[in-house]
Amino acid sequence: MKIWKIVIRAWFTLASLASFLLGWAVLAHAPKPNQFNPANVSPLPQLAPVPSLEQVMSSSQSQSFFSAQNQNQMVFRSGGS
Repeated sequence: MKIWKIVIRAWFTLASLASFLLGWAVLAHAPKPNQFNPANVSPLPQLAPVPSLEQVMSSSQSQSFFSAQNQNQMVFRSGGS
């Protein structure tokens, strides 16, 4: 039984080393990724500035939204104990 333990440990060791070396060789010969080139980047779109909190709160749409939201509150009750 002791000889089988030695054989299995040797097999695991050799298989681990072989797979490590094979993976290293595959990665070493893989094509390299493209380097970042800022000349190839398209310009970013121009966005409108974000309104401040005071502008949002002072608009009439936000006031009507918040008042409509408060009126439509629903209460869910379960029949459990």
